[in-house]
Parts: sequence; C-alpha cells; structure tokens
Amino acid sequence: MSRLLFLIVLIITFSLLSAPSLASASIKAIAPRNWQASPNNNSTAVRWFQNSTKSVFAISKAPNNLSFPLLSLGPMVAQAIADEGLLEYADQISFGHSNYGYRYFINLSSPSQLLNFSNPLINKNGLLSQLSKDYDVPFKGMVLLTQKQNSLYVILFVNPRQNFFSVLNEIKPTLDSIKLSNSTATS
Repeated sequence: MSRLLFLIVLIITFSLLSAPSLASASIKAIAPRNWQASPNNNSTAVRWFQNSTKSVFAISKAPNNLSFPLLSLGPMVAQAIADEGLLEYADQISFGHSNYGYRYFINLSSPSQLLNFSNPLINKNGLLSQLSKDYDVPFKGMVLLTQKQNSLYVILFVNPRQNFFSVLNEIKPTLDSIKLSNSTATS
C-alpha cells in the first residue's frame, strides 16, 4: 500500500511540473545565473536547466482541481516518501516573498525510472523528456510544496548527489526571489 501511495505522490509531483496548467497564476522569480530557460515557460510553470551541473529547477502551479489543504498534504507526502526509504529529511520552511511550505530532501537513482511507468498521469513529453541522457545519474532532490491564495505550487530542484548542496547554494537568490500569486484571488 505504501509503495502505491508513494508512486501516486511521485507521479503527481512530476506531472504537475510537466503538464500545462489552465489555472490563472503568476510565478515570478529571478532566473538562476547561467541556467537555460525552458522555451515552454509561462505564468503557471517555469523550468531552468544547467547542463554543466546536470541540474533542473522548476516551479509549477497545480491545476485548480488538485487543490488540497497544505496542512493535510504536507505530512502525507512526507510519510509516503519515508515509507519508500527515499526521504532524507523533511521540514517546514519560509522562503521568497512570504511563501511557507513543506520541504523534502529525497534520494533517487535516476529520472529515467519514472519514464518506465505506464501510468497515464506521467507526461512523458514534458519535463522528463527534455532531460538529456547525461542527466540520468543518481541524484538528490528538493521538493517544496507551498500554497498561496488556495492554490498549490510545487518547486523542484534536482542535481547529482555529489554537488547538490553547492549548486543549491548557488540558486539561493532564485529561491529568495520567488513570488507566487493567483490572479483570480482578490486582495
């Protein structure tokens, strides 16, 4: 049961990052220095790649029909990842412009394993298909789940394990610059 729950959580996370969202949102962040932007970036999903370090950084808004209370979803995701033995640690974090959420550090053997799943929720033409074979190495990931104006956002950073924290420190200005908003909300 826990393997199935973990698989569902992982599939939804990567699907959110690779599927276009029809929801109104605004994602603003300073691009990481010397990273290549995805040509498909828009107001609901942004991705950057750095070939020299084999790194990926992405921010995506969940579709409106996948809105769950963050306080319920955060611990459930942590438990699912922990049950699979992939969770290094989890905590709660404040970042960017008044963003708060759950942060998970995970260890995975390779992104291509996700392409082997036959689940229709995985968008094989999205983020995963944009990764070159050079990216198919053991990596560490950081996943942030946050909620802004009743909309869920997923922030993902993946990098080969050996230099994960040094590259994470390099993108700290990008993390600090993240401003999320739902344009349909009134304030």
